[in-house]
Amino acid sequence: MRAEPFLTAAELAITSWHVLVAEDLSLLARLHGLELDAETLAALKAAEFPTCLVLPPATRAGEEARLLLARTGDDPAFAMPLDDLAADYAAIYLTGRYHASPNESAWLDADGLERQAPMFAVREWYRKFDLAAGDWRRRQDDNLSLQLQFVAHLCRIASDDAGWRAVAEFLDAHLLRWLDHFAERVAGRAATPFYAALGMLTADYLHALRAALVLLADVPPPPADEEIRPGEAAPSAAAGGDCAAFVPGAGPTW
Repeated sequence: MRAEPFLTAAELAITSWHVLVAEDLSLLARLHGLELDAETLAALKAAEFPTCLVLPPATRAGEEARLLLARTGDDPAFAMPLDDLAADYAAIYLTGRYHASPNESAWLDADGLERQAPMFAVREWYRKFDLAAGDWRRRQDDNLSLQLQFVAHLCRIASDDAGWRAVAEFLDAHLLRWLDHFAERVAGRAATPFYAALGMLTADYLHALRAALVLLADVPPPPADEEIRPGEAAPSAAAGGDCAAFVPGAGPTW
């Protein structure tokens, strides 16, 4: 899944662009990090999610995910009870029922183990920007939601080429190495259209952002032969049984 540049240099020069991208990423982080409730669903519908996202789709899978998510908000036939959404959220992010861990280590570690070298590498990135996860025992540093919050932070503070290069380097070293595989597995196992599409949408959005950075900061993507395809996460690692639901104050400190 590789995106191509699609924005002109003039469009990328819009002052508020990086703030809008940061807001989109924060929203995606919230959707991956918190169970949906009626208020959130109503807010998504009012905002016309995912049409409201500032970056257009970068891939066919992204286009399909957006269409499906739009239908979940507009078409009664695609509406899902909150209990079904809660069960799907738990199966993906809490109990590991689908064996699709939301944590990077489970995908990139050779043995599919959690809290391994990839997690500590992500933690070092946080430290470089004076940030830290609130409680890594409850939600480890390389969790998808926390990494999206971090990329949102990098986008929000980016003011020059160096700032955008940091965004590109983090995406290349971390999220873009495993998120497609997480998204594909969830799409094939989720019980609700919303969660089947959310991971694919998120992966596509990051590919769109990475493509924009080629123009914005002249940072080409890594050669295809440097990409590493993650192995199957071990069931015990993918389960993530000790990852608790979101607790206020337990997230990152940014």
